[in-house]
Amino acid sequence: MASPLLVLTDFSPAADKALTYADALAAHLGSSLVLLHVRRSSWLDPEVFTGRISHLSEGEIAAALAERASRLRVPVRVEAAADQVVPATCQAVAQHRPLLVVVGKPDTEHTPDPLVHTTSLELLRECRVPLLIVPLHSNATVPPNHLLLAADNLPLHLEPAIAALPRQLAPQARLTLTHVVEPEESDSCASAHIAVQQTGLLQGFEQIRPYGMRHLSVPEGIAQAAVETQADLLVLLARRHSVLSRLFHSSVTAASILRGTVPMLVLPAGE
Repeated sequence: MASPLLVLTDFSPAADKALTYADALAAHLGSSLVLLHVRRSSWLDPEVFTGRISHLSEGEIAAALAERASRLRVPVRVEAAADQVVPATCQAVAQHRPLLVVVGKPDTEHTPDPLVHTTSLELLRECRVPLLIVPLHSNATVPPNHLLLAADNLPLHLEPAIAALPRQLAPQARLTLTHVVEPEESDSCASAHIAVQQTGLLQGFEQIRPYGMRHLSVPEGIAQAAVETQADLLVLLARRHSVLSRLFHSSVTAASILRGTVPMLVLPAGE
Protein backbone atom coordinates (compact mmCIF):
# COMPACT_ATOMS: atom_id res chain seq x y z
CA MET A 1 0.00 0.00 0.00
CA ALA A 2 1.13 3.55 -0.71
CA SER A 3 2.42 5.80 2.07
CA PRO A 4 -0.40 7.06 4.30
CA LEU A 5 -1.68 10.60 4.57
CA LEU A 6 -1.32 12.13 8.03
CA VAL A 7 -4.39 14.20 8.97
CA LEU A 8 -4.41 16.56 11.95
CA THR A 9 -7.71 17.06 13.73
CA ASP A 10 -9.03 19.21 16.55
CA PHE A 11 -12.61 18.08 15.78
CA SER A 12 -13.46 21.51 14.34
CA PRO A 13 -15.49 21.97 11.12
CA ALA A 14 -12.29 22.93 9.28
CA ALA A 15 -10.54 19.77 10.45
CA ASP A 16 -13.54 17.65 9.44
CA LYS A 17 -13.47 19.26 6.00
CA ALA A 18 -9.80 18.36 5.64
CA LEU A 19 -10.51 14.79 6.76
CA THR A 20 -13.23 14.38 4.13
CA TYR A 21 -10.86 15.67 1.46
CA ALA A 22 -8.04 13.41 2.66
CA ASP A 23 -10.34 10.38 2.68
CA ALA A 24 -11.28 10.96 -0.96
CA LEU A 25 -7.66 11.57 -1.92
CA ALA A 26 -6.43 8.44 -0.12
CA ALA A 27 -9.11 6.38 -1.88
CA HIS A 28 -7.87 7.74 -5.21
CA LEU A 29 -4.27 6.88 -4.32
CA GLY A 30 -5.05 3.44 -2.86
CA SER A 31 -3.61 4.65 0.43
CA SER A 32 -4.64 4.92 4.07
CA LEU A 33 -4.90 7.62 6.73
CA VAL A 34 -3.34 8.34 10.09
CA LEU A 35 -5.70 10.58 12.06
CA LEU A 36 -3.86 12.50 14.77
CA HIS A 37 -5.36 14.59 17.55
CA VAL A 38 -3.00 16.64 19.71
CA ARG A 39 -4.36 17.55 23.13
CA ARG A 40 -4.00 21.13 24.44
CA SER A 41 -3.39 22.57 20.97
CA SER A 42 -5.32 23.33 17.83
CA TRP A 43 -3.98 23.81 14.31
CA LEU A 44 -4.68 27.31 12.95
CA ASP A 45 -7.33 27.97 15.62
CA PRO A 46 -7.31 31.53 17.00
CA GLU A 47 -8.92 30.22 20.19
CA VAL A 48 -5.56 28.71 21.15
CA PHE A 49 -4.36 32.24 21.84
CA THR A 50 -7.36 33.17 24.00
CA GLY A 51 -7.54 30.13 26.27
CA ARG A 52 -11.06 29.25 25.13
CA ILE A 53 -10.26 25.85 23.63
CA SER A 54 -12.28 23.11 25.33
CA HIS A 55 -10.16 20.39 26.91
CA LEU A 56 -11.74 17.02 26.23
CA SER A 57 -11.25 14.01 28.45
CA GLU A 58 -9.43 10.96 27.11
CA GLY A 59 -12.75 9.17 26.73
CA GLU A 60 -14.28 12.06 24.79
CA ILE A 61 -11.24 12.21 22.51
CA ALA A 62 -11.39 8.47 21.87
CA ALA A 63 -15.11 8.69 21.07
CA ALA A 64 -14.61 11.65 18.72
CA LEU A 65 -11.80 9.88 16.88
CA ALA A 66 -13.80 6.66 16.60
CA GLU A 67 -16.86 8.48 15.28
CA ARG A 68 -14.83 10.18 12.55
CA ALA A 69 -12.99 6.98 11.66
CA SER A 70 -16.32 5.20 11.17
CA ARG A 71 -17.22 7.57 8.32
CA LEU A 72 -14.12 6.89 6.24
CA ARG A 73 -13.80 4.77 3.12
CA VAL A 74 -10.11 3.93 3.56
CA PRO A 75 -8.20 2.18 6.36
CA VAL A 76 -7.34 4.55 9.19
CA ARG A 77 -5.18 4.51 12.28
CA VAL A 78 -6.22 6.92 15.04
CA GLU A 79 -3.77 8.44 17.48
CA ALA A 80 -3.83 11.03 20.25
CA ALA A 81 -0.81 12.84 21.66
CA ALA A 82 -0.37 15.17 24.63
CA ASP A 83 2.14 17.64 23.28
CA GLN A 84 2.46 20.79 21.20
CA VAL A 85 1.21 20.45 17.62
CA VAL A 86 4.54 20.78 15.83
CA PRO A 87 6.65 18.29 17.84
CA ALA A 88 3.77 15.81 17.95
CA THR A 89 3.36 16.08 14.19
CA CYS A 90 7.08 15.70 13.55
CA GLN A 91 7.12 12.58 15.71
CA ALA A 92 4.19 11.14 13.74
CA VAL A 93 5.96 12.01 10.48
CA ALA A 94 9.08 10.18 11.63
CA GLN A 95 7.04 7.15 12.66
CA HIS A 96 4.64 6.81 9.72
CA ARG A 97 6.58 8.43 6.84
CA PRO A 98 3.42 9.94 5.34
CA LEU A 99 3.17 11.15 1.77
CA LEU A 100 2.02 14.50 3.15
CA VAL A 101 0.33 16.14 6.13
CA VAL A 102 -3.27 17.35 5.71
CA VAL A 103 -4.70 20.20 7.77
CA GLY A 104 -7.85 22.27 7.70
CA LYS A 105 -7.90 26.03 7.30
CA PRO A 106 -10.75 27.80 9.13
CA ASP A 107 -12.40 30.98 7.98
CA THR A 108 -9.59 33.45 8.68
CA GLU A 109 -11.19 36.61 7.32
CA HIS A 110 -11.25 38.25 10.75
CA THR A 111 -8.16 36.58 12.21
CA PRO A 112 -4.89 38.56 12.47
CA ASP A 113 -2.31 37.35 9.96
CA PRO A 114 0.32 36.02 12.40
CA LEU A 115 -2.21 33.78 14.15
CA VAL A 116 -3.06 32.08 10.85
CA HIS A 117 0.35 31.38 9.39
CA THR A 118 2.41 30.42 12.43
CA THR A 119 1.71 26.69 12.64
CA SER A 120 1.90 26.08 8.90
CA LEU A 121 5.37 27.60 8.65
CA GLU A 122 6.54 25.83 11.79
CA LEU A 123 5.43 22.48 10.37
CA LEU A 124 7.29 23.20 7.12
CA ARG A 125 10.35 24.38 9.00
CA GLU A 126 10.56 21.59 11.57
CA CYS A 127 9.05 18.57 9.81
CA ARG A 128 10.16 19.32 6.22
CA VAL A 129 7.15 17.47 4.83
CA PRO A 130 4.66 18.49 2.11
CA LEU A 131 1.61 20.17 3.56
CA LEU A 132 -1.90 20.02 2.10
CA ILE A 133 -4.11 22.82 3.45
CA VAL A 134 -7.87 22.52 2.88
CA PRO A 135 -9.94 25.70 3.39
CA LEU A 136 -13.22 25.26 5.24
CA HIS A 137 -15.44 26.51 2.42
CA SER A 138 -13.62 24.89 -0.49
CA ASN A 139 -15.64 22.67 -2.81
CA ALA A 140 -12.72 21.53 -4.95
CA THR A 141 -12.88 18.17 -6.70
CA VAL A 142 -10.83 15.15 -5.64
CA PRO A 143 -8.57 14.27 -7.33
CA PRO A 144 -7.85 17.76 -8.68
CA ASN A 145 -8.52 18.47 -12.35
CA HIS A 146 -6.57 21.71 -12.66
CA LEU A 147 -3.35 22.60 -10.83
CA LEU A 148 -2.04 26.14 -10.57
CA LEU A 149 1.68 26.26 -9.83
CA ALA A 150 2.93 29.59 -8.47
CA ALA A 151 6.62 30.14 -9.19
CA ASP A 152 9.24 32.84 -9.43
CA ASN A 153 12.29 32.85 -11.70
CA LEU A 154 14.89 31.95 -9.05
CA PRO A 155 16.62 28.57 -8.99
CA LEU A 156 15.58 26.09 -6.33
CA HIS A 157 15.94 22.42 -5.46
CA LEU A 158 13.28 19.82 -4.73
CA GLU A 159 13.80 16.28 -3.57
CA PRO A 160 12.68 13.90 -6.38
CA ALA A 161 9.83 12.43 -4.30
CA ILE A 162 8.52 15.92 -3.54
CA ALA A 163 8.84 17.04 -7.16
CA ALA A 164 6.79 14.03 -8.27
CA LEU A 165 3.98 14.66 -5.76
CA PRO A 166 1.68 16.96 -7.80
CA ARG A 167 1.60 14.48 -10.68
CA GLN A 168 1.10 11.61 -8.24
CA LEU A 169 -1.91 13.30 -6.64
CA ALA A 170 -3.49 14.36 -9.93
CA PRO A 171 -2.29 12.17 -12.81
CA GLN A 172 -4.93 13.43 -15.26
CA ALA A 173 -4.87 17.11 -14.28
CA ARG A 174 -3.82 19.99 -16.47
CA LEU A 175 -1.23 22.42 -15.17
CA THR A 176 -1.10 26.20 -15.31
CA LEU A 177 2.07 28.06 -14.33
CA THR A 178 1.68 31.55 -12.92
CA HIS A 179 4.37 34.13 -12.28
CA VAL A 180 3.51 37.42 -10.57
CA VAL A 181 5.44 40.58 -11.51
CA GLU A 182 5.20 44.32 -10.90
CA PRO A 183 2.59 46.08 -13.07
CA GLU A 184 5.24 47.74 -15.27
CA GLU A 185 7.17 44.50 -15.92
CA SER A 186 6.73 41.82 -18.56
CA ASP A 187 4.31 39.11 -17.49
CA SER A 188 6.11 36.41 -19.47
CA CYS A 189 6.43 33.13 -17.57
CA ALA A 190 9.41 31.93 -19.63
CA SER A 191 12.09 32.37 -16.95
CA ALA A 192 9.84 30.89 -14.24
CA HIS A 193 9.13 27.94 -16.53
CA ILE A 194 12.85 27.26 -16.92
CA ALA A 195 13.48 27.51 -13.17
CA VAL A 196 10.65 25.12 -12.32
CA GLN A 197 11.45 22.70 -15.13
CA GLN A 198 14.87 22.09 -13.60
CA THR A 199 13.23 20.82 -10.39
CA GLY A 200 11.38 17.99 -12.14
CA LEU A 201 7.97 19.38 -11.13
CA LEU A 202 6.75 19.60 -14.71
CA GLN A 203 7.67 16.06 -15.67
CA GLY A 204 4.68 14.08 -16.90
CA PHE A 205 2.45 17.05 -17.62
CA GLU A 206 1.72 17.12 -21.34
CA GLN A 207 0.88 20.81 -21.60
CA ILE A 208 1.84 23.65 -19.28
CA ARG A 209 -0.20 26.78 -19.76
CA PRO A 210 1.56 30.06 -18.83
CA TYR A 211 -0.53 32.62 -16.95
CA GLY A 212 1.43 35.76 -16.16
CA MET A 213 0.03 38.15 -13.56
CA ARG A 214 0.82 41.82 -13.02
CA HIS A 215 0.14 42.85 -9.43
CA LEU A 216 1.68 45.01 -6.72
CA SER A 217 1.34 42.14 -4.23
CA VAL A 218 2.65 38.67 -5.08
CA PRO A 219 0.30 36.80 -2.70
CA GLU A 220 -2.73 38.74 -3.92
CA GLY A 221 -1.65 38.14 -7.51
CA ILE A 222 -1.43 34.40 -6.85
CA ALA A 223 -4.88 34.41 -5.23
CA GLN A 224 -6.31 36.31 -8.20
CA ALA A 225 -4.72 33.88 -10.65
CA ALA A 226 -6.29 30.94 -8.78
CA VAL A 227 -9.72 32.53 -9.17
CA GLU A 228 -9.29 33.54 -12.80
CA THR A 229 -7.95 30.15 -13.91
CA GLN A 230 -10.53 28.23 -11.83
CA ALA A 231 -7.83 26.00 -10.37
CA ASP A 232 -8.84 23.38 -7.82
CA LEU A 233 -5.37 22.92 -6.31
CA LEU A 234 -2.77 25.64 -5.76
CA VAL A 235 0.83 24.43 -5.60
CA LEU A 236 3.17 26.66 -3.60
CA LEU A 237 6.93 26.33 -3.24
CA ALA A 238 8.11 27.17 0.27
CA ARG A 239 11.74 28.24 0.07
CA ARG A 240 13.81 27.52 3.15
CA HIS A 241 14.55 31.20 3.80
CA SER A 242 10.79 31.89 3.82
CA VAL A 243 9.91 29.23 6.36
CA LEU A 244 12.88 30.12 8.54
CA SER A 245 11.82 33.75 8.66
CA ARG A 246 9.71 34.79 11.63
CA LEU A 247 8.55 37.97 9.92
CA PHE A 248 5.12 37.26 8.49
CA HIS A 249 5.14 39.92 5.81
CA SER A 250 8.46 38.67 4.43
CA SER A 251 6.93 35.32 3.55
CA VAL A 252 5.00 34.99 0.31
CA THR A 253 4.14 31.44 1.35
CA ALA A 254 2.46 32.53 4.59
CA ALA A 255 0.50 35.33 2.94
CA SER A 256 -0.62 33.00 0.15
CA ILE A 257 -1.84 30.47 2.71
CA LEU A 258 -3.79 33.22 4.44
CA ARG A 259 -5.55 34.27 1.23
CA GLY A 260 -6.06 30.81 -0.22
CA THR A 261 -9.61 29.73 -1.02
CA VAL A 262 -8.79 26.44 -2.76
CA PRO A 263 -6.75 23.52 -1.39
CA MET A 264 -3.05 24.34 -1.29
CA LEU A 265 -0.19 21.89 -1.66
CA VAL A 266 2.87 23.50 -0.06
CA LEU A 267 6.17 21.86 -1.04
CA PRO A 268 9.29 22.45 1.06
CA ALA A 269 12.13 23.48 -1.26
CA GLY A 270 15.82 24.09 -0.87
CA GLU A 271 17.65 26.98 -2.50
